[in-house]
Amino acid sequence: MEREERHVAREEAGPGPLEPGGRTVHDESYVREPASAAETEVVSRWSPARQAFDLIYLVFAVIDGLILIRILLKVLAANTAVPFTGFVYGVTNWLLAPFHGLLPVIQSGRSVFEMSALIGLLVYALLGYVLARLFAIMFRRDVTVAQNSRTRGYRPRSG
Repeated sequence: MEREERHVAREEAGPGPLEPGGRTVHDESYVREPASAAETEVVSRWSPARQAFDLIYLVFAVIDGLILIRILLKVLAANTAVPFTGFVYGVTNWLLAPFHGLLPVIQSGRSVFEMSALIGLLVYALLGYVLARLFAIMFRRDVTVAQNSRTRGYRPRSG
């Protein structure tokens, strides 16, 4: 079999539509008229659940980020007198309460590795993903809104 190549030339302001070979069809019934502002419509797509879907991902990303920062601060033996360290430990103690004592804590000098915090990080990441997907499945639908520019006051952009 031989390879067939097609070159299609498109005309932007031509007198009519193009045939598959790129030739212009001269048809009297085909007339291009510029659209007036009264006939212009604004079309937008919006998913009602998209904001909630993104919010779920954001909340769980912040939770996972804080737990990851806690793990790094503990491994690097951060100074607990610093307010930032106290804030991170305070918030994540509450978030990791269900996981305390689940696995042993590995300690070497001042450096501490909490394996239960790592399990908590994975559980919160999985929980966020599952909730976001479940929410997307339950509420997935797109709403297409078309509005006449005359009723909403929109004007077409000038190029």
